[in-house]
Amino acid sequence: GGVEVAAVALQPGDPARGQEIFLKHPTGACILCHALKGQGSAVGPPMDAVATRQNAEYLRRSMLEPNAELAKGYEYLQVSPMPPMGLILQPQEIEDVLSFLGSLK
Repeated sequence: GGVEVAAVALQPGDPARGQEIFLKHPTGACILCHALKGQGSAVGPPMDAVATRQNAEYLRRSMLEPNAELAKGYEYLQVSPMPPMGLILQPQEIEDVLSFLGSLK
């Protein structure tokens, strides 16, 4: 028989935890490369009101496959400077960050 892989049951994303990760994660803090509310950096696109510009599917793909589609205005980079966040954040953390981003309207 094959190796059984236990499926991890993810909780619905928590925007408060997502905000904490966005601002303070030791290796994956989004604020290091993205601006929000006047803080952060301009390496990547600003996240203010991102949920009014992009849908949840786009945001998820951007986090997991940053090179799939570069953000408007950043196409000239050809390759995203952002690593695939699945290598840095746990699946639950990704859900939390996506929930936080979805609240930015």
